[in-house]
Amino acid sequence: MFRSFIYLDEDKLYTYKRQIDGKNDIQPKPVSRKKTAGFSAAISGFGLNRTTETNVNGEFEKDVSFDYDCFELDLNKLEGEDYFDYVLNSEYDLTTIPAMKLLRICCGFEIPEAFEAVNLIDQFMPMLMGQIETKSTGEQEALEGILGKASADIPFISEFDNVTISSKLNARYLREEYASLEDYADQDVYMLCKVVGMVRKDMVEIFDPLKDFIRLPRTLRRQMTANGKTVGLDKISTEGPVLKVEVIAIYK
Repeated sequence: MFRSFIYLDEDKLYTYKRQIDGKNDIQPKPVSRKKTAGFSAAISGFGLNRTTETNVNGEFEKDVSFDYDCFELDLNKLEGEDYFDYVLNSEYDLTTIPAMKLLRICCGFEIPEAFEAVNLIDQFMPMLMGQIETKSTGEQEALEGILGKASADIPFISEFDNVTISSKLNARYLREEYASLEDYADQDVYMLCKVVGMVRKDMVEIFDPLKDFIRLPRTLRRQMTANGKTVGLDKISTEGPVLKVEVIAIYK
């Protein structure tokens, strides 16, 4: 299959691959091997032998695309038990697939418009931090300790087989530019996900900027929340029920 990855969480890929085949994941690591060179000759009845050894340093590299192909092939053995391929079998009921099972679907997805403000702040965070005046070195260190860890997960919503699906993408695993993601609101792509669970509420939270962006601990988030709204940046919610998943890969 000639796939192009839009998103690939390599950590999850190798973690789940190891659980299936029972082998350690193949990660790049420095290696050293000896290279031997020598000769032998006979001169006037005397034998001459000389051997030299040199160390050659290098690195084994993983082939992520190949490993992913093997992973999906191995998943076929778990069809109907721990893996549900909705692309090949549309008779599955998405609302009844248990948590911690893997699922493959084909559909589009959309980034909520409300996230654009958060993404803009995320992109300009280094500049914003440089413009904030602090009264002391301690305040500056505290500011850097909080905002320096800020990195926004990207929420998305997908409507598939009359079921709303939601997840968050880790920006460092994107294989395409963020701006290109808007193209997939109207274009079907393949997704391999782990089921987290079905949330059966009237309104379901899919993104909390203090948790999924600023990375504040729960105690501080509670102090900065009033009447269910985050002070400064509102949470993003959608109508329930919602099937929440963790995305391993998105490809086309």
